[in-house]
Amino acid sequence: MEKIAVASQKGGPGKTTTTVNLAAGLALTGARVLVVDIEPQAQAGIALGVRLAGPEVAKSLGLRLQQAAQGVPSTVSDIVIDCSHLLEHRAGQGKLCLLASEQATMANAQHILHAAGIEKIGVLRTLLHELDDQFDYAVFDTPPAVQALNGVALAASDYALTLCLPKHATVEGAVTMRSTIRHVKERTNGLADPKYLGVVLNMSSPQREWTLEEIEVRNLMVDTHLAPFVTDIRQDTRISRSYATGMPAVLGFARHAPGKQYAKFLQETLDRMDLPPEEWTIAPSADEVIAAAVEAKAAKEKVRA
Repeated sequence: MEKIAVASQKGGPGKTTTTVNLAAGLALTGARVLVVDIEPQAQAGIALGVRLAGPEVAKSLGLRLQQAAQGVPSTVSDIVIDCSHLLEHRAGQGKLCLLASEQATMANAQHILHAAGIEKIGVLRTLLHELDDQFDYAVFDTPPAVQALNGVALAASDYALTLCLPKHATVEGAVTMRSTIRHVKERTNGLADPKYLGVVLNMSSPQREWTLEEIEVRNLMVDTHLAPFVTDIRQDTRISRSYATGMPAVLGFARHAPGKQYAKFLQETLDRMDLPPEEWTIAPSADEVIAAAVEAKAAKEKVRA
């Protein structure tokens, strides 16, 4: 099972929608995919139509993390929730499942893991071992990097990617997150060494609507060597509506812009997982895109003349 963490320095850049659409896209290829919700806000579960309440709180991954952090033998195979019904009537469907979160239990796990420190950094990796033969991929929705749960997620990961918005502050956060990912091996005493896959620009605008800030952000992502994906995810109300209805946009709007963008992003992710960084296709800077557009327009006008 290959494990991919979607991580960011702070909350708000779209980790959850990126996580569930990446996972659902993988499932559409026929893969067996597990979404692992490590966020106390439990948003990945909501995005897949799952809300733990009442007796179902016993299925929270947070409870199993608490047990494992306290040295109590624990398992997760019995709390996997099958969400494969979301793939019905779609060709090549695989399997889509969830390890769900719940706010109180995951917040308590956060406190216990914070107190335990580096000694328990590998608890999630250990818990997931029993599922290695049951899934091809696991995709982690993680909390902000300031939480111990983020460290636990990265310590369980084989790959990690981060996100930016068209806002200056998110670039600095992405640079910090890239550094965090690259130091996981050192900070876990060799337990994990996730491969940094790059940064996705989320909630972007079409070129004709770029603000000065978005132009500067696109330039900075290249200039700071964040390895931006060629595919960015446009601002689209259909994505937020998909979250509210529990149907990822890559499924609910497969033939529309959101679904097509997530599908292209998925292919780029798989390519980067397989290739060394020097062979990746990196998004051009905004200056390069604008210069190419100006040149193309001039060439067209010259032909007309």
